[in-house]
Amino acid sequence: MAETLPNAVPWSQGNHEETAGAETTPGGAARTPWVVVAANLNPAEAAIIKGRLESEGIAALARQEAVGIVLGLTVGPLGSAQVWVPEPQAKQALALLADTFEAGEADKGA
Repeated sequence: MAETLPNAVPWSQGNHEETAGAETTPGGAARTPWVVVAANLNPAEAAIIKGRLESEGIAALARQEAVGIVLGLTVGPLGSAQVWVPEPQAKQALALLADTFEAGEADKGA
């Protein structure tokens, strides 16, 4: 049984030689750091901002403390949410958010 197990699962070491020559994504094993572009939001605002960024092709993540989610909090340190993007896309994300919110504020004043 122990001899057949490595061949039974695709991620076992038995298949390592077959995938060793496979191409990887650019950057290999390098990790991309993520940064906060919006903070102190309620979870609904964070979800809207995340959707706006994703609609423009920017990877985004809305994050809230787990305890706040479990307790259903939407205010305070445990209830506030943040929006994170990959560091290389942070400048583009901040510019898009600034443009989006400036346009929204101009519409309110009219």
